[in-house]
Amino acid sequence: MSIIERIALQELKERPHTTSEIARKSGITEADVIFQLRDLNERVKTLLGYKDDPLTATAGGAWKADGVAGLLRLNSQVELEIVPKFLNPDNATWRSDFFLLAVLVKTGHLLVHDGIWAGRQERGDLATLVARSLLALHEENARRPIRGYRRTQRADFSIDGDVEWDTLILPEPDGFVLSRLELTRQNPYNATLAAAAEILIPEVGDGDTQTQLQQLARSLAPQPSPPAVFPPLPLRHHSWQQAYDLAQLVVEGLGLDLKGGTFTGPGFVLSTWAAWQALCEEVVRRALPTRKVVGQKKWVIGHRGSDPVHVNPDISVLVGDAVDFLLDAKYKTRVERKPSISSSDVYESLAFLKAADATYMGLLYPATKDATDLPLGGWAAFDQVVVDHMTIEGIEVQIQGLAQRGGFDRLVAGTRAVLAPDRIQGP
Repeated sequence: MSIIERIALQELKERPHTTSEIARKSGITEADVIFQLRDLNERVKTLLGYKDDPLTATAGGAWKADGVAGLLRLNSQVELEIVPKFLNPDNATWRSDFFLLAVLVKTGHLLVHDGIWAGRQERGDLATLVARSLLALHEENARRPIRGYRRTQRADFSIDGDVEWDTLILPEPDGFVLSRLELTRQNPYNATLAAAAEILIPEVGDGDTQTQLQQLARSLAPQPSPPAVFPPLPLRHHSWQQAYDLAQLVVEGLGLDLKGGTFTGPGFVLSTWAAWQALCEEVVRRALPTRKVVGQKKWVIGHRGSDPVHVNPDISVLVGDAVDFLLDAKYKTRVERKPSISSSDVYESLAFLKAADATYMGLLYPATKDATDLPLGGWAAFDQVVVDHMTIEGIEVQIQGLAQRGGFDRLVAGTRAVLAPDRIQGP
C-alpha cells in the first residue's frame, strides 16, 4: 500500500515551492500538478458555490488557500491539509477545534441544543461529543419515527394481502404468494442512523454514552446497510434533518478519526468565512438570552423609485423593536499591514448604522493571536472609527480551544462580558 503524502497549508499564507514538491512526491510533471489543481478548484467551487479559485499557485510555485479549510485529495499520492487562519497549526489541539466547528456548522446542531457540547460533557474526546449530539437529536424526535411504505412479498396459506393469482392453482410449498404494502421503519434514513450509532460505539470513551448508543442501535434494528448515496428526507420528516445530517457525516467519516482527532478517509472542505459567520451569530444569541438577536435583518436605507432599498447586517441586537447595536462577522483585515478596518468595511458599516438608526457597530474577526496572549472567549479591539455620533470598532475574538471541556461555555461567557448593556456605548 502506497503512503499518502500530506502537504500542509495555512489559510491566507503562501507556501513556497509547493508545485515542485508535489510534482516530486507524485512522480509527475509540474504542468500535471497545475492541471490537477485546476480540477480540484472546480470541485471545491461547485461544492461551496464559490466563483473564484480557493487555491492559487504563483508562477514561482507558491500555493495559497483562501476561504477554505479541511483536507482535500489532490491525487492518489498527495493530500492537502489546510488549516484555517484562526487556528494555530503548531498547537496539537487545532484539529479538535476545527472538527467541532465543522460539525457545528454542517449540522446546525449547536444552534438548537443547549449544553450538548460543553455543559453536560465530562470527557473531552470528540467521538463522545458527536455521540451525545446524535443521541439528543434522536431522543427529541423518537416519538415521530421515520416510517415509510414498502411493498413486501411472502408466501403464506393465510391470505392477507394481494394474491399472485397464478399461485392459487399451484401454490408455493409455504403457501400462496402474497404482496402487500407495509408501513415500516426499515428505510435508508434509519439505516444511516443505525450505522452511525454502530460506528460510534467502539469509539466513545464514556460508558453511559456507549450504552445509550447500543440501545439506539437495537431500537432501530434490523436495518439494511446504509445507502451509497444518501437520499433526501421526505418533507414530512423534516424534524429529523439535523440527526440525519450528523449521521451522514459519521458514516462518511468526515475525513476525521473521531477518537484520535486526526484526518483520515476521503476528507472534507469547509467554507471558513461562512463557518465564522454562523458561529458569531449563535454565540451572540447565547450570550444575550434576554435580547432579541436577529440574523440578516433587513433595514431600509432608502428607496429606488417606490421600492425600498435594504441593507442586511449579520447580527442585529434589539430591545423590543428598537435596535440596541449591530455586529457584523468579518474575516479579513487589511493585508500585510497593521490590523485595521478597511475603507469598504467602514462605508458598509455606516450604511448599516444609518439604516438601523444605531450608534455602535462591532466588526468581529477571528483572532490570530496565540491563546496564551488572548484566552478562549476573549475579545480584543484593534481599531476604532468614529463618525459623528456613530462608532465602528474592529474586534478580534479568540476561539482557539473551542473543543476543550466547557470550551463553548467559555466562548459564550466571554462574549456576554463584553456585550453587557453598560459596555456597548457610542462616543
